Amino acid sequence: MRIIQFAILGALFIGGLASCQQQNIDAGSNAAATYEANMADIKSYTISEGLSGTTSASGLFFQSTSPGSTTIVPAYGQEIEFTYVLSVLNGPSNVSGATSVTRKKVDSAYATTSTFFPFFAGSLKPGLEEGILKMHEGESAILIMPSILAFGSVTDSNIPANSPVRFDVTLKRTRTEDQQIDDYIAANKLVVTEKTTTGVRFIKTKENPSGPTPSANQTITLNYAGKLLRATTGFTGGTGTDTKTIGVTKFVPGFEEGLAKLKVGEKATVIFPSSLGYGSTGAAQNNTYVIPPYSPLSFDLEVVSVK
Repeated sequence: MRIIQFAILGALFIGGLASCQQQNIDAGSNAAATYEANMADIKSYTISEGLSGTTSASGLFFQSTSPGSTTIVPAYGQEIEFTYVLSVLNGPSNVSGATSVTRKKVDSAYATTSTFFPFFAGSLKPGLEEGILKMHEGESAILIMPSILAFGSVTDSNIPANSPVRFDVTLKRTRTEDQQIDDYIAANKLVVTEKTTTGVRFIKTKENPSGPTPSANQTITLNYAGKLLRATTGFTGGTGTDTKTIGVTKFVPGFEEGLAKLKVGEKATVIFPSSLGYGSTGAAQNNTYVIPPYSPLSFDLEVVSVK
C-alpha cells in the first residue's frame, strides 16, 4: 500500500474518551435546558461534597487536589499519559424521581494504569481536554462537566443521556515527539547508526557492503513494516511489498529519507517525527484514525532488488 499523505473527511475517533461534535447551546433549545439542569446538579453536588474549585465559562468545574512537582504543562502536538476514574452524576436533571445528586463510578479501569493519548485540539471530550490543559505534569484534579462537554445525548448502560460527569485525573507525563522517540529507542535498546538533521533516526540492522546502490530511474523492490511507537503490531496498510522508481517521490519524507540510505540486500529501522510523516492531519480509514495526528513512526525497511 502506498504510504502517502491523504485528506481525512468526516468525524474521526480514536477511543472512548475522544471528542465528538459539540452541540451549540441556543437559548430556548433542549440543549440549553439540559445545560442549565446539568449546571444546577453540578452546583448541588459540589456544595454537598464541600468542593471549592472554580467554574469556567464553558461550565467546567475544576479543582486541583494534588499539585504537580514541575512547571511542565501539556501542549498540543505532544503525547499525554494520565490515569482517571470516570463517574456519572445522577440527579434530578437526568434520573427520574431523583431528589439529590449522587455519584456513581462507571469506569475505573485506568485508575492506576496509565492511558496514553496523542493530544491535539478536539482529541478528547471537550471538558476533559479543557481540564488537562489547566494541569501541570504530576498534578491530580477533579473535573466535573455538563453533558455538552462530555458524552452529550449519547446513552449506554453506564451513562444515561444528557448526564453530567466527573473525571478524577492525574496527569502523569506529557512528552514531545523527540522524547517519545528517544524513550522508544532506549526501551528497545536500539543502536542509532545516524540521526539526520531532519530528525530521522536510522538504525541499520543488516549490511551488504557489496550490494549495488540504486541509481536514478532504476526501480527497486522493497519490503516494509510500520508501526506507531506505542503499538505492538503494525497499523492497517503499514506492512507489505512495493516498488519505487529512484528519483520519484512516492512515500512520506521520513520513509523516503531512510530508504535512500540502503543498498540492495540491506535492512534498517527508520524512526521519524510526524513532520516527516502524516503531520497534524494523521491518516484514517472508516472514520477511525489509523495514524493519529502528531504520531512519530517506526518502519523496518529492506531493499530486495533493483532493475
